[in-house]
Amino acid sequence: MSYLLTPLGVSVLALLRERPMHGYEMFQTLTTRRDARIVKVRPGSLYHVVARLAEENLIRSTVTGRDGNRPERTIFEITQSGIDALTSGVRDLVATPVNEFPRFVAGLAELDNLDRDSAVAAVRSRVAALEAELADMVTGRESGATPAMYLTVLDYLTATTRTKLDWLRDFADTLESGGVGWRDAASRADEVVL
Repeated sequence: MSYLLTPLGVSVLALLRERPMHGYEMFQTLTTRRDARIVKVRPGSLYHVVARLAEENLIRSTVTGRDGNRPERTIFEITQSGIDALTSGVRDLVATPVNEFPRFVAGLAELDNLDRDSAVAAVRSRVAALEAELADMVTGRESGATPAMYLTVLDYLTATTRTKLDWLRDFADTLESGGVGWRDAASRADEVVL
């Protein structure tokens, strides 16, 4: 297979392994399950992935119909090739580490382009945002609203978020106290040689 199965493609195949669905239903199901924490889901990207999976014969349309005044909708189901691709894709995603180049790491690498106070404020702002995300995850876990199959994912995300928070809080304190060597943008301007 020449098509590289994306994480969103894996999610779509997994949905269709549960039962046949139309595109909007897939989007609503992913949104309801809060899969935005797992994969980036936008209607346009979802429909593009669905078209590509159909092109690759990993899914197929079964019925096209209209429900009342709603637009015509095509129901898709997974094929045996899709099931094979899904199991292979999940195995690869879990077993093979990939450097995904997170935006935060790029910002952290260039943090000394800010003055120290701005850098501390940015890190503390990130801490506050992650604390809010963590609270939301804990609430979701405790509410019983999270489908059982996603509890492992939620537990993983909660654990990694807690670890990130611990590191970020320590880093912000060390940065603020001057424990991190610092060359901010203003001092670099003095070093520029023309």
